[in-house]
Amino acid sequence: MKKIILFVALILSLSATKLFAQNGGGQQRQQAMRAYLKDSVNLSDAMADSVMAIRMQYQPQMREIFMDQSASSADKQTKLQSLRTDMEARYKSAGITDDQIQKIRDHEDRMRAEMRNRMNNGGQ
Repeated sequence: MKKIILFVALILSLSATKLFAQNGGGQQRQQAMRAYLKDSVNLSDAMADSVMAIRMQYQPQMREIFMDQSASSADKQTKLQSLRTDMEARYKSAGITDDQIQKIRDHEDRMRAEMRNRMNNGGQ
């Protein structure tokens, strides 16, 4: 009985450690994106916060589309592009210029390409 309890405790602690590490990685990506917005796109703190809030609002929808195994790849791309268009419209309404939106789009495209490259190389 003690072994079972120890085993369950070990599994729970490993799961919590993995979850903490994943959340830490997400937080690091968010901080890096915010720094990029301020330094490379030249957004004020308020505008960078607006962009981050818009991204956070759309992130669950994008994840849901990405994880949908019943949809074809082309279907997913169409839906994701529609969400990106909506996001860019929200950026404009927040006062982000077309040039700044293009810089954000280019950065996101580079990040997606890097992620695809990592996935294709076995996550190395």
